[in-house]
Order: sequence, then structure tokens, then C-alpha cells
Amino acid sequence: MSINIGMSGLKSTSEQMNTISHNIANVGTAGYKSSRTEFQDIYAPEFGGGQMNGVEVAAVRQSFSGGATTPTGRNGDLAINGEGFFMVQSNGQQMYTRNGVFNLNADGYLETSDGYRLQGYGANDAGQIQNGTVTDLTVETGDMAAKTTSKVNLGLNLDANATVIDPKAKPFDKEDPTTFTSSVTTTVFDSIGAEHEVTQYYVKTGANQWQAHYVVDDGTTPAKTVDVTFDANGKITAPTGGVDLAFTPTNGAGAQTVKFDMADVSQYGSEFSINKNAQDGYAPGKLAGWYFEKDGTVYARYSNGQTKPQGQILLARFPNQEGLQQAGGTRWTQSFSSGAPLTGVAGSGQLGQLRTGMYENSNVDLTSEMVGLMSAQSNYQANAKTIQVSQEMTQILFQNL
Repeated sequence: MSINIGMSGLKSTSEQMNTISHNIANVGTAGYKSSRTEFQDIYAPEFGGGQMNGVEVAAVRQSFSGGATTPTGRNGDLAINGEGFFMVQSNGQQMYTRNGVFNLNADGYLETSDGYRLQGYGANDAGQIQNGTVTDLTVETGDMAAKTTSKVNLGLNLDANATVIDPKAKPFDKEDPTTFTSSVTTTVFDSIGAEHEVTQYYVKTGANQWQAHYVVDDGTTPAKTVDVTFDANGKITAPTGGVDLAFTPTNGAGAQTVKFDMADVSQYGSEFSINKNAQDGYAPGKLAGWYFEKDGTVYARYSNGQTKPQGQILLARFPNQEGLQQAGGTRWTQSFSSGAPLTGVAGSGQLGQLRTGMYENSNVDLTSEMVGLMSAQSNYQANAKTIQVSQEMTQILFQNL
């Protein structure tokens, strides 16, 4: 019987060695979670009690404690600070991982190094996240279309102390600086992304009275002229609602109307200054890169300086994460013991926040594993010794029969 007990010890300790060896081998694996072997004693039930029968492995338990993070500065690296798993899939098979190292493949899919696609909420053509629909996250690799300028926000001060110019004596001429007081130029974009220069020439025609001439590109005459008036406090009183400038480019682009918002135009007793000159259009752009934000939103960055949301990462957690089934590749699958996944975006519910530009290391404590390895070796030798002694005692018994 003692031989069988020793054999059970050898078998159990051998499984412990396998677990420790696996942990040590994966000490440098991103997102890896260590395991430990747990034992229980065996008794064979008999009349009046139980017969000692050795030891067996009760469970190999996973530890999901967080590993240290390594900053990389790489835009495709993510770490979860708290609970949760990244959701990835391949050929319809859903899996979960803590390894947040992702790449952009040639088809625009965000995926792991071995081709599992990152899951999340997609975005529509306007860049709005489509909550509720889980899909493979992608980044548009094509060019971004131009956006026609529709509005310009102006913030400037016209000098109240400037000399009055009589437009009858000196008709406006953009080539003659003595016929206007101040000017500001705004670059706007047409429907095909071409730039156009709209220069606004301001002429002081009287106390609190100005004229604004709008010249598009190299036009010899203004496309529009409006009267601008201020009250005694330097606040603009006309035009109310801004100025709508309509023009048709000569390059084949469509006709457009640009609204110049003049709510922040003032007339104070100080020098002419431009505080704001912003428009809402842009030229076409090529994909220049992509990156994650802390909420898991992935953005595409374009050569025209614009960014556009492409989707948002979806995280999952489980009622019993220790019940997840290991699937290799630092991934797990759902099991009956783990329960169904509870999903959401980073920072919602009990899900952790995301850290960008870093990844989570293995949580293996190499020092503890080495101590455990030496202990397992001693246990193995001791069990082997019990078998040896039992054999010697059996031999002595048979020799004395």
C-alpha cells in the first residue's frame, strides 16, 4: 500500500512541476496569468473509518492578479487597469485576452499578432459610435473626403481711433491701401477640397460706421459689400446673424455659401487685432496613422490634420474569471464555471480603465516559482524514497519467509 501512496505522490508532484515549469517558461509572455497546483489527500472508505491512500491534484488554479505594465509609446499597445478582458475572435470563435498588443493588417482590421480580430462597437461614415452592435474593429485605409467650408467664426477688433475714409472721394480698391483701413484673409475649402482665399477689407466710413468688402481669390471687385455698425460701447449692431457669402469656384467645384459669424467683432479704442479666424472645412487627406484613446475609442489620423473615430473597444468580465478555460495564445474561452460574459466599454460598471502606449506583463513571480520548484523537487525525491524503502522492506519480508 505504501508503494501506491508513494506513486500518487510522484504523480501529483510531477503535475506540480509541469505547472511551475509552464509559469517559468511564460515569465516574459504579455498578459499571461500564472497557475498553481492544489492537492488533496485520498482516503479509501472502509468499515469503521478510512484507509490512507495518498494524494491527488484537486485543481490547477489560475491567478488573475494584474501584472506590471511596460510603457512602449506604441499606439497599438493597451493595458487594462482593473477588471476585464479584450474580446477577440477568429472564424467565429470568441475568445478573451489580457494581451493588449494589437496591429493593423493590410485589410484595415485591428488584430493580435496571430490574427485574432479585436471586437468592439463600429462607427458610421460620420464617425458616430454605433453602440449595441459588436463587430470586428477596423480603420479606414482610404482617403478622407474634403469638407466644404460652411461657416467662419471671426473674432477681431476694429480700431475706433482709425481715420475716416470717404468712399466717394476714395472708392475702394484692394490694390490701394489708402482706400481701406484693415483687412483679414480666411482660407476656405470648396466641394473638391481646393483652397480659396476670402479677404475681408474693412473701411471706416464714419463714427461707428464701417463697410466690409469680401473679395474671393484674385477677384477685381468684391463678391459682396455690407455695412457694419457698432453702438457707443463698441458692440456690433449690424449685420445681425452674420454675413452669407455666396460664390461659385471656377475649378469645377459646386457653388457654395459661407456664413461669416461676426458676433465677436468689436470696435474698441485699441489697435486692429485678430483673435479668431476659424473655418469648418478641410482638404482631402490620406491616412497618416491611428491611435487609441483611454476610453477605448480608436481614431484614424489624416494628413490634413483631421481625426475620425473608427470604433470603440468592448471589454468583458465574468462572474467567476477563475473558471475560464485556457485556450493558448494567452487567451481564454467561456465555460459553464466562468458564467456568461458581462460586456461594456472601459471604465463602465466594474470594468477597468485603459492605459495607452503600454502593455501588461506576465504576473509570474519568478522568485516564488523558483522556491516552489525546489520544494517540488524535494517532495518528488521524498516520495521516490518512500517507494524505495517500501520495496526494500518487501524484499526483507520475502527473504525471511
